[in-house]
Parts: sequence; C-alpha cells; structure tokens
Amino acid sequence: MTSWAERMHRRAATFSNVVTSCGHPPVPYPRRLEKVKFGIPLDEVCKNDIPGPLLVLILKLNKEAPFKKDVFRAPGHQGNMKKLIHFLQAGRLVNLDNFSVHTIASVLKKFLRKIPGGIFGRGGEQRLFAVIDLPTIEEQRDQIHRLITSLPTYTQRLLVLLFGTFRVIATNAERARTGMTSEALGVSVAPSFFQSCVSDGKTAKMEDVMRFKVATRIMKFLIDNFGVSNLFGRENYEFYARITGRILKVEEDWIFSFRYPPATLVSREYLLVMLQMTA
Repeated sequence: MTSWAERMHRRAATFSNVVTSCGHPPVPYPRRLEKVKFGIPLDEVCKNDIPGPLLVLILKLNKEAPFKKDVFRAPGHQGNMKKLIHFLQAGRLVNLDNFSVHTIASVLKKFLRKIPGGIFGRGGEQRLFAVIDLPTIEEQRDQIHRLITSLPTYTQRLLVLLFGTFRVIATNAERARTGMTSEALGVSVAPSFFQSCVSDGKTAKMEDVMRFKVATRIMKFLIDNFGVSNLFGRENYEFYARITGRILKVEEDWIFSFRYPPATLVSREYLLVMLQMTA
C-alpha cells in the first residue's frame, strides 16, 4: 500500500470514528478537521490529496446508498444540508449518523456543482462531448482513458471513487429495487459534472436541453463501463479497490478483480483479470 493510501486510511478511520460515534465529547469541538470549501478550485480543496471528510462522505455513500431508494435523485433535507455544509467548511466534527444518505448525496452534488469550471474542466467537458459521438466503443474508451489520466492525480482519484460508487448503486438497482439505474443516475448527477449543460438564465434553451441529454449519455457510459475496460487507469482502479475494499461485480456471471496482467496496453484483452463465479 502506498504512503498516500496509508494516510488516507488513517485519516478516514479517525474521522469515521468521530462522525459515527453516538457519544459526545466532554468539550465542544476538541479538534479540527480538514476544511472542505465549496466554490473554490479543486486544487485548493485537495491540495495534495482528497480531504478526509470528503472521502468519508463518499465511502458512506459507497457502503449504504446501493440499498436505499432514489439516492442522488431525491433531494436531501434542506436544513440538514446547510448544517452539514457548514460543518464541512468550518472543519468541525460531525456525527454522520444524523444525516440521511439522501442529504449526504445532495451535499456531494452541490460540492461538485460549485467547482469552478467543473470537475472535468471546460476543455475536458468539450472533449467528452466530442468523444461520445465516436463510431466505436473502443475508440470512446481509449479517448476517455487518455482524458481522465491527463487530469491531476487527486481529480482522477475523486472521479474513480465517485463513478465506482455510481456503478455499485446501478448494479444493485434491480435487486434492491432502488430505481437508481445508470440512466437514472446519469440524469440525476449530470448537471453536477457538466456545468456547460446548465442554463445561465431562468428558462432553458433548446441547446441547453440537447447538451443535457448528451451529458446524461456520457454519465451513463462512464458508469456502465466502470471496471469493464481500462477507462480510469490501473492505478486508479487499484486505489478504488484498496480504499473501498470492494471487488466490483460488473456482469451477472462475472466478478472483476482489480489486478492487472504485466502488459500495460490499453486494450480490452489486457485490462482486468476476470474470475468466473462458481455456483
């Protein structure tokens, strides 16, 4: 395990113990956590890595959201959203058991929506809009892989955690009857990832509607192809597996283990070691 992952585990474990504890400290706010500021560039939020409080929010959703209905679609409690955002921005300790997964998901969407230029950047958004119309799925995967791996490391890791979480939610949608398929997730979260598909005015223009539809297609593609190809890159998949402890079930009869063969080619024959499930 890398030193970065070890630090994240220690920080996430410490923060998780604090935010999930039902007890109360003898004095208010005995220690401060990293601040998660909304509306500032991602490099200022993450600096060298993902802030522990933000990581724990995603991990809680990764664990609990697959079994809850309408997460990322149903709105969170407005009062609790304001309270949680205040705690995150102030670096204050917070008991996450007091907040529903719908509230946490809504806060996360707002954080992403407030990133200046969006998580992909304006140029990245334009490239994704072009890539989704390429003639073959192999070309689409390769171009998206190049785009994602060209982003800063903290952005790559944030993206792989987010889309890994979306994927596990979508995979469980039918069995858990949550309604959150990859298409439903795409519709629900696209405006938080693609700022160019959000209208500046009060009334959406036809162009905005068309861009929103394309953005939802891109989101669905990224969710459906998470883990089945080298979309996010070897190191990012390994990071996701280490941090979440998951081996992602992608298809009905297969489990994808995030281990790679020696070859580093970005081709579908040499992407992931697939272990067929036994009855």
